[in-house]
Amino acid sequence: MVRKIRNSLSAKVFLWIAGLLILCSLLIYGLVMIFLPQSYTVVASSRVEEEIRQLTESLAQTDYADAPKVIESFCYKNQAVVSVSGSGETLSFGSIDDQALEDNEMLTSAGEVCFADRDEIYYLSIVVPVSARNELTTAFIKLLPLLLAIILLISALGAFLCSRVLVRPVLEISRVSKRMANLDMTWECKANRTDELGVLANSLNTMAKQLDAAMKALESANQKLREDMEHMTELSRQRRDFFAAASHELKTPITILKGQIESMILGIGKYKDTDKVLPETLREVENMEQLVREILTISKIEMDGLAGKSDTVSLSDTLAKTAEILLPLARERQITVHSQLAENVTVSGNASLLEKAVHNILSNAIRHSPEGAEVFIRLAPSELTVTNTGTSIPEEDLPVLFTPFYRVEKSRNKSTGGSGLGLYLVKTILELHGFRYRVENSDAGVVFSVVF
Repeated sequence: MVRKIRNSLSAKVFLWIAGLLILCSLLIYGLVMIFLPQSYTVVASSRVEEEIRQLTESLAQTDYADAPKVIESFCYKNQAVVSVSGSGETLSFGSIDDQALEDNEMLTSAGEVCFADRDEIYYLSIVVPVSARNELTTAFIKLLPLLLAIILLISALGAFLCSRVLVRPVLEISRVSKRMANLDMTWECKANRTDELGVLANSLNTMAKQLDAAMKALESANQKLREDMEHMTELSRQRRDFFAAASHELKTPITILKGQIESMILGIGKYKDTDKVLPETLREVENMEQLVREILTISKIEMDGLAGKSDTVSLSDTLAKTAEILLPLARERQITVHSQLAENVTVSGNASLLEKAVHNILSNAIRHSPEGAEVFIRLAPSELTVTNTGTSIPEEDLPVLFTPFYRVEKSRNKSTGGSGLGLYLVKTILELHGFRYRVENSDAGVVFSVVF
């Protein structure tokens, strides 16, 4: 119970206010009980003395024969006993019963009095009962239980109302502060006040909104950072896989070259005829040189990006120029190339990189089409499609088609399958420019599309 009271602001405020109200009420009651009887006795004595003075003045204007009526009226009004002495006689008026004698204090007054029709002086003696102080004290003590119950009731009710009014906004602020401690900002402190507690509540509302905005911004930044880190991790993995594959791809021609050169030096078998073997060795060196050139190109693109070399590039001219350059290859393979190019189609980017990407796309279409097939090049204002007929790509190869050193032709023969870097280079260039691309099979053949 004590712990609950210690941890409850409402209980503390209630007990403090109730205690103070009870203490003040009892203190006021005690002071009234002490000082009221004394004051009452003084007031009663003053009243009786004023009545006696008026009686003396009234008798001075009254004949002696009429004086008994005035005196009896005074005795009846004040329950007093009056004695008049003079001329050898004494007259007494009024009486005081025994109960009055026990319950009251007696005020006695004596003095001289004259009557209107007589010159001699008479002596007037008056005894008047005055309510005693102990009567009021006894009355206060008798009323104490009732008054104490009323005091407790009023104090409890007043303390309850005051504690509710004072503590409610504090409890509301305490409630929201606990939610703030748990980083929950989805609340509003409802304290419709203009005092210091109202200012505090409004400040908490403002702070909560600012913290909520800051937390959302921080969460957004953290999410972006996580995405960037995941992207960097993926790029790092891709780069690691790329160079691992590049090392493997370079190891094969180097081993072949080493074997051919050693065989020529030792004069083994057909390698004795160096004039016949050297052209084969040169072709292997050229293949390795082409592979190294492509690796260096990809590395440079990944390191430098556009490097500020962003110009307005005419895709119409680039496609026409590249198709003309590849025309001898198409004739050699008996491939018919059909071009349908919209005029003045331009994009913003690096001219040399875009030309390399277009060259790889068109050369792939020509190299991987069967002899006698057709290649269709269509350029619209927002899209380029290249279709090579008479062939298709296995569906399981489509998702990994742009992986470095991946070749649909599994023999890994350079003359038929290429180096496996052409489409990866195309992917890198197109993504660098923000272009969307896809390869899919259609009824006509394989369609490579790029959306600008």
